[in-house]
Amino acid sequence: MIEQTVRRFSATGRLAAYLLLVAFALSSCRSHNGSGGDAGKSRAAMDSTLVIAMLGDADYLNPVLASTVTSGNILGLIYPSLLQSEFDTTSGLMNYMALEKKLREITPGQGKKTPKGALAKSWRMAEDQRSITYILRSDAFWNDGKRVVSGDFKFSYQLYGNPVIASARQQYLAELIGADKGKVDFDKAIETPNDTTLVFRFYKPVPEHLALYHTSLTPLPAHQWKNVKPDEFRHSPLNLEPIGAGPYKLKIWQQQQQIVLASSKSSNLPKPGNIPLITFRVVPDYTVRLTQLQTGAVDVVENIKPEDFTSLLKANSQIAIKTVGLRVYDYVGWSNIDQNEYHKSGKVKPHPLFGSAWVRLALTEAIDREAIIDGYLKQYGVICNTDISPSLKWAYNDRIVPHAFNPAAASALLRAEGWLPGPDGILQKQGRKFSFVLYTNAGNARRNYASVIIQQNLRSIGIDCKLDVQESNVFFESLQQRKLDAWMAGWSIGLEIDPLDVWGSDLNKSRFNFTGYQNPRVDELCNLAKQKMDPVGARPYWLEYQEILHRDQPITFLYWIKETQGFNRRIEGEELNISGTFYNIDDWRLRPSANVAL
Repeated sequence: MIEQTVRRFSATGRLAAYLLLVAFALSSCRSHNGSGGDAGKSRAAMDSTLVIAMLGDADYLNPVLASTVTSGNILGLIYPSLLQSEFDTTSGLMNYMALEKKLREITPGQGKKTPKGALAKSWRMAEDQRSITYILRSDAFWNDGKRVVSGDFKFSYQLYGNPVIASARQQYLAELIGADKGKVDFDKAIETPNDTTLVFRFYKPVPEHLALYHTSLTPLPAHQWKNVKPDEFRHSPLNLEPIGAGPYKLKIWQQQQQIVLASSKSSNLPKPGNIPLITFRVVPDYTVRLTQLQTGAVDVVENIKPEDFTSLLKANSQIAIKTVGLRVYDYVGWSNIDQNEYHKSGKVKPHPLFGSAWVRLALTEAIDREAIIDGYLKQYGVICNTDISPSLKWAYNDRIVPHAFNPAAASALLRAEGWLPGPDGILQKQGRKFSFVLYTNAGNARRNYASVIIQQNLRSIGIDCKLDVQESNVFFESLQQRKLDAWMAGWSIGLEIDPLDVWGSDLNKSRFNFTGYQNPRVDELCNLAKQKMDPVGARPYWLEYQEILHRDQPITFLYWIKETQGFNRRIEGEELNISGTFYNIDDWRLRPSANVAL
């Protein structure tokens, strides 16, 4: 699921488009270009350096492997994009653009505007909707001077689809020739007749908007990676030395400390970044991040608590609070299947606590979501029913009535399922207590607050819920390996609706289906929606899809978040929208400031 920076990181950032879990570390520390990571910098240096405080590190700086929002934000600046895209706030639909389309939009009176860095000059969808042909630029180059060519895309798609590498984005290849038979036939599915022509072929008609979305995965330079074996791919030293073609390139990566990007002077996709250096600094503690924003030690801090607005703005008049959303939601995940049995035998059996949809509904009705919103998010939170955002207006089901906080109804459902109070007041069934551990990641004050309320709510109806806050790398790894029974986390949704990688019944392919939820009708609806050539024509399928999730409660959807970000006013040119906080970060500028401390 991720964390999509649409203009710079269209498809790969989707899971960065989806997963809102903090990133974690590789084991080593690497410095590029001979530079070290000095903590102390002069004010003159600060005038050319943007500092962003982040909760956790990137997992990979490799688009085939990366799966976090932090990674997506950074990769979007390093690597090239086949297309650029913009979100239509009126309809909630994505608009895709190649370079020629962007050039047509620039009038003589807008001479200062620069067309954005699409690698594709143009595209053409076949009349039978079974292929799409891109014509690429011939003047785009990787950082080492080699041209970006169509072969880089074919090579990279083979990496995305390699089961040994196990990329989280294999679902993007699901319509290519051969995928319906279990294995993509890359010789037929992707053709590169010359360096500037790239053809994708599908085994069935595919709507143009999905064809554009699924064929825009971020490429790697084939000449750099061609000799790396698949079983060595995740551990290759090249993961620490990314060669990109975007407006920035990696200068320093000190794991669990900082990532420093330098403006790439040779980039024409579309140009070198305006700010010479961008530092993504790992600051796990929220209070420390807030203090650093107040003192000017950092320029951007995401997810400021609403109750801190007044004191923050009073402490430093050079700080502005900016709001974006609705794209991110928090949830409580329930393992729908017995994970131990699945790992041992591969058999899918209901989880002894959470395997029943009625039990999961009872858990949702037992949680006071409005209390969490009122106590923490206030006007910046909205009850969440499913993973289709109200911002996706064309598909959102506004007929769904949220499950109300109703402990009495929750208790009745649990009784009907055989869960009765034991001598100690804890519910039990066939000798098993309704007792479990709810895990979440360290450093997220909002989730820590919510988890305490959830614990209290569940205890009031006889459920023993223990809390465990884990380091992000441990938590995320356990989640990916389906080792957790219950957890609290979040997603940043993609702006194209394609949820099979989260809810698909094939647990080998749906790598973000951490719950093990399976519903053939959900699979069918997702596939029927994909067959509609006009996305709006798929609306009836998405309406039913939302009704099923609302009924089955594979997870407890908590709330959509209007993200509140703290910005130093020395930043100019920022354009925040649902596409992300760093939507146009390569266009940002810094006003010189003599008062910045570091």
